Amino acid sequence: MDPKWKGIVPPTLTPLMPDESVDKASIKKLVKYLLDNGIHGIWATGTTGEFATLSDKDRIAAIEAFVDAVNGKVPVIANIGDAGSKRSADLGKAIKSCGADAIATTPPYYFSNSQDELLEHFRYVHDQVGLPLFIYNIPPTVKVTVNPSTIVQLCKEGSTIGIKDSSGQGELFADLVMECDLKGVECIRFLGTRARISTCKAVGAHGDIPSGANLFPQFAVKAWELGEAGNLKEARKYDDLILKASKIMSLGKAGCANAGTLSGMKSALKIMGILDHDTVCRPMRPYTDDEKALIKPILKDCGLI
Repeated sequence: MDPKWKGIVPPTLTPLMPDESVDKASIKKLVKYLLDNGIHGIWATGTTGEFATLSDKDRIAAIEAFVDAVNGKVPVIANIGDAGSKRSADLGKAIKSCGADAIATTPPYYFSNSQDELLEHFRYVHDQVGLPLFIYNIPPTVKVTVNPSTIVQLCKEGSTIGIKDSSGQGELFADLVMECDLKGVECIRFLGTRARISTCKAVGAHGDIPSGANLFPQFAVKAWELGEAGNLKEARKYDDLILKASKIMSLGKAGCANAGTLSGMKSALKIMGILDHDTVCRPMRPYTDDEKALIKPILKDCGLI
């Protein structure tokens, strides 16, 4: 298995200008902050990157800007998930020449596709784009779970090299690990949660793609490294800092949970001087000034400023 696919791979925010166009200058600063704090890769234009609300033009611009800013220092995975196989593949072909190391795609969303349709979806996208493909399993937003048997089949035939599991379905992930081991199938397994960063190795994951790593990459990296070394006692210190810093994502008194996550991190990173703007895509609700005023004490308490 290629050793480059491991560790903490932040699903990057997409910095936006006040008119919701891509803020390329802030992308450079965000990438520098992440690289300086030891992250192992970049997952561009995923859920944390607000991909479903961006135009194709802006998604392409953001992916290109992230690849340019990373400049080959770590692998970049570009999420091209969309509502249909052809739409995903067309986006993948549009970004193929930019230098991304791999692509990722969700199951198509809106229609609740069956497992046989998912097999054809991932095969089609992989064949059309011709880059290593990660399955992005996130049933809370696309309504469909990619079953372990489907993932194993796609890995076995070479249509995918791995998965980001944001399902929260621990038993299904355990089934996937077991099936891969029993059948001798290689599958790069990333989790999508901040709660299991330090225990990735214990549950059979090769790394984690947690949204909060945009804000506290140094905590996520240390928690993962210590977990890999088996030093869970020391790792728990960083787990505690992660929990404290994550409070920034739940300060909103209204709006959806996703808006709180995005607005909280963008506002915090603006306070830290990493983003120039804290714009989120409409209709998601930005933090109010009163809510933003609660962020700085948390950043100070965690040593982030």
